[in-house]
Amino acid sequence: MYQFEIERSIMELSMIPIDVIRPNPFQPRVDFEKESLQELADSFKKKGILEPIIVRKHENGYQIIAGERRWRAAKIAGLKEIPAIIRATSEEDVLIESLMENLHRTNLADIERENAVYELWTSGRFKTKSEMANALCLKEKSISDDIEAWEFRHKNKVAESVPTYIIARTSGLREEERKDIIKKFEKDEFRAIDVYSVVKTVKKASDFLKKELLSQGSPITPEIAEVIVENLPNHPDQSIVIHEVKRRRLTANEVKNLVRNIQQNRKIGNASGEIVSEIDTGYLFKCPVCNRIYRIFHNEPTDTHSLREMS
Repeated sequence: MYQFEIERSIMELSMIPIDVIRPNPFQPRVDFEKESLQELADSFKKKGILEPIIVRKHENGYQIIAGERRWRAAKIAGLKEIPAIIRATSEEDVLIESLMENLHRTNLADIERENAVYELWTSGRFKTKSEMANALCLKEKSISDDIEAWEFRHKNKVAESVPTYIIARTSGLREEERKDIIKKFEKDEFRAIDVYSVVKTVKKASDFLKKELLSQGSPITPEIAEVIVENLPNHPDQSIVIHEVKRRRLTANEVKNLVRNIQQNRKIGNASGEIVSEIDTGYLFKCPVCNRIYRIFHNEPTDTHSLREMS
């Protein structure tokens, strides 16, 4: 197993004046909530600082390796000094230590983590993602997802609000399909829970069904698309259902009933050697001779029509 070690001298714990400490330019976190900092500052005033920050000697003072949030809160609290562990860390190792400090904290934003992981990967410090994952005590898939998400996000201008895992879930699809799924997620047309089923459906669906599912404002919901693709392998049958959904704005339950009817008609058709699926056109015909009224049905795939007398 690859073991990553940072060369350092014996660590020294000391009280350091706050005004000689500078923030870390490699800090992954870019957003420090004012309210959260104020709460931490109030805690420092009452109980003091229980966990020292980590710094290294830099120029005429010190540079933070880990603990910038505590340092900022201490300044707000009006403290003059802060407990710090002084560590001899090289320039190239500062990013790694800062990243390790922040990666395992739950409130690090996805975009902040992606930026830091991508910067470290492109630094050339590691030959493989596996090596880098071991160094950061993370799974290799997590590293790969962050790097791929960073590249996709910046190439396609994906909003920072889109989580890494949403981008990662679309991996393996064509780029345009991925962009369409993420765009619908951004517009709240797809929920996070929908994205997995949508990706699964897109891999199996006909081009026509994919187009309808991924179109903005489409009545074909993820649930409806999944019902269609899982139960109707024939593309003509899928087209029939899509047509009816768009025409009559069917619900998912109504689609299930329609699918069952088509399946039953298929079985009957197979037994008789003829395949027929009836689509209610919604039009009525009044016979000019007897004045009886009939409903008109379109038959697939024979492309014929039939009349059914209205009761």
